Amino acid sequence: MLILSGHDIDECLPMEVAIAAMREAFAAVSSNDIEMPERVSIPLGDGSKLALFMPAYVKNSSSVSVKSVTFIPDNGSRGLPSVQSIVQVFDSLTGSPVALIDGSRLTAIRTAAAGGASVQLLARANSHSLAMLGSGTQARAGIEAACNARDIQSIRLFSPTEANARKLADDLSRHEWCPAVRVTSDPDEAVRGADIVWTATTSSVPTFSETSIIPGTHIVGVGSFQPSMIEISPSLFKSASIFVDQVDACWSEAGEVIAARAAGFIDPDDVHELGAVELGDHPGRDHDDEVTIFKSVGIAIQDAVASTIALDAARSRGVGVTVSM
Repeated sequence: MLILSGHDIDECLPMEVAIAAMREAFAAVSSNDIEMPERVSIPLGDGSKLALFMPAYVKNSSSVSVKSVTFIPDNGSRGLPSVQSIVQVFDSLTGSPVALIDGSRLTAIRTAAAGGASVQLLARANSHSLAMLGSGTQARAGIEAACNARDIQSIRLFSPTEANARKLADDLSRHEWCPAVRVTSDPDEAVRGADIVWTATTSSVPTFSETSIIPGTHIVGVGSFQPSMIEISPSLFKSASIFVDQVDACWSEAGEVIAARAAGFIDPDDVHELGAVELGDHPGRDHDDEVTIFKSVGIAIQDAVASTIALDAARSRGVGVTVSM
């Protein structure tokens, strides 16, 4: 069995490859070419802590994967990340375990790559400015994905913890691919006038004002994954074109979409899968003034596709550690 660390995943799953992989994954979802049970969520203690289990299989592929995740919001006080995970990969023919992968790094890349796929498919071609709300691992990966998907020339960054935002901006300044990042203490100042707005938080309330959005903006929401989490104002959905990673998953877990429907802002038919755009079954953006939203809760098929690509690359490059069970 091959063990791949986070560093190994960085080497074997570069962002450009990951974005292409997510377009492939979403196409498989919309063509019903997958087996993917609903995510299993187990409350730990008072219910604010969770263990999540996510199996998935692309039909006729050589492997099947299961991601195990824990979400412990107060881990920061322990010097640990709030989300930790591993991905187990099994041979679909023999059932033998073939890999154990650092799921935290894989998740960061594939989640950001999903947003990057939506930028490629939905954002205006001349999108040059990005507003990022959040300063954690997902925010950093999201900035990389946006810069990969469009020619981003300016970035405004907001986080409730300004010190974290400044630390992230300082880290990004060391990379040639990243333009200058301006940290702001006001989320609406970050969002106002941006071509792309990206939320990567676990907030339970909207992270910016609806009035800050200009015509033609593409909004990416990747942080929330429970009905109680709302990063984007539900009222914004009534005047936008809405795309999701998977319709069923979002009706179960996407707080913004659920709240927008409950308030009468949208009907179920208003929500479309991003894979339908990739397949050519939906036109995506109709005009330059249209506001588009991609809301992702993260689905197991993303891990299945990403882990397969990373594993193939690791084998060809001799990356990772092989152990005998």
